[in-house]
Amino acid sequence: MSIGPGIVTPEAVVLEIERAGVPSRLLAFVLDLLALGIVWFLLALGASSMLGDLEGFAGAVIAVLLSVGLYLAWFVGFETWWQRTPGKAALGLRVVSTDGTPVRFVQSFLRALVGLVDFFALPFGFIAVTSSLLSPRDQRLGDVAAGTLVVRDRTATRLATPAQFPIPYGFDAYVNGLDLGAMTEAQYGVLRNFLLRAHQLSPLARAQLAVRLANPMSRILRHDPPRNLHPETFLVCVVAAWQRAHAGGAPPLPTW
Repeated sequence: MSIGPGIVTPEAVVLEIERAGVPSRLLAFVLDLLALGIVWFLLALGASSMLGDLEGFAGAVIAVLLSVGLYLAWFVGFETWWQRTPGKAALGLRVVSTDGTPVRFVQSFLRALVGLVDFFALPFGFIAVTSSLLSPRDQRLGDVAAGTLVVRDRTATRLATPAQFPIPYGFDAYVNGLDLGAMTEAQYGVLRNFLLRAHQLSPLARAQLAVRLANPMSRILRHDPPRNLHPETFLVCVVAAWQRAHAGGAPPLPTW
């Protein structure tokens, strides 16, 4: 269950992230459709030059397959690897799991697949808008099926509470060697919010959520943490490295 604008972990700990509303999500979708239309046109020109003009049933089948395949590739690809599409990025939105962790491939695929009904069943967009308005968590059917939310990046950053994460003892060299070039400010915010509230979780929930955050983060960074490195320690190292790289001068982190 959601409380206010945040995301709630299984232990009812609120992560300060504001959900996106219907207007901004619809505008993001329209921007994505416009970009997809340009890509579709270019691909259709290429296919026409290679295969010649296809008419009748064959041409219709190829057009439908190209459209559906491009739609799925666009939304699944961008949301899996970047957590947002270009349209969402333009409006400061991204997709996350309902517990605030990065969205996974299966979730993105299911979300996009159900989106074919949400957005393209007649009348266009009615199901998506209606289900989002009726949902207490602003979820369309694809979000409900995939267990995802669309949240605001910029609000998450604005609501962040200052806290400095010191480098764990003995990990200075490890932190200095981390390459955070692929990490975004929004991803830093999710990790930071978890670490600030980890002490409010039960040991089991804390360990499980740390793993769910550490695994996708290691893939994003294309980094294999040492086998004996605890997932939560890895997250602390990542956050500490981010703060060092961005000259974070916030107050010290309270003792847990």
